[in-house]
Amino acid sequence: MKKILLVLMSTLVLTGCVSQTTTVTIDDKSSAVMEKKFSFGSAMVADSLSKSVGDKFLEKVRTQNPESLLKYENEKDTGYVAVIKTENITKQDVFAQEQFFKPESGKKNLDCKETKGKTVCSANFSVNISSPEIDKTLKDNGLTYQDLSPYVLVMKLPVKADSHNAKFFDNNNFVYTWEIPAGVTTPVNIKFSIK
Repeated sequence: MKKILLVLMSTLVLTGCVSQTTTVTIDDKSSAVMEKKFSFGSAMVADSLSKSVGDKFLEKVRTQNPESLLKYENEKDTGYVAVIKTENITKQDVFAQEQFFKPESGKKNLDCKETKGKTVCSANFSVNISSPEIDKTLKDNGLTYQDLSPYVLVMKLPVKADSHNAKFFDNNNFVYTWEIPAGVTTPVNIKFSIK
């Protein structure tokens, strides 16, 4: 999945209108769903080259794993989405699938432990949306990382976070959002406890 998403990101980077959002939803039973969305914007203004490249790549991906990447289209948006599920975040780091996320040395991106009937979690990692493949694609097209839309990370929790460094947050609905400029190292920190 890492390679699939990296190649898709590299091929779709040709247009500035492409945006990428990762939404992680964690429930009160400590399971999680990660949705990785590559959006072109409205179908009417979506770049035909990006759609063509994306459609060809979609067919290739489907021969390897039919459910790993899906196309979507509605009145406001069109693009591709990959969904990754984790049954228990104390046993599996939901962010481990993310190529551009780097945890502190010897740790997990999302480290969760069961203690006294509750799940205590801490996420401490750096995000840097860059790679040699993206470098080459940008250079070949006369672009820089500043020409790319920010990567957006959203965490939806079943509880209010104990602490976080999210740029935007809605404490009433337990939603925390980071905007991460491409090519720049950005720290992500959040702590929470599920009872």
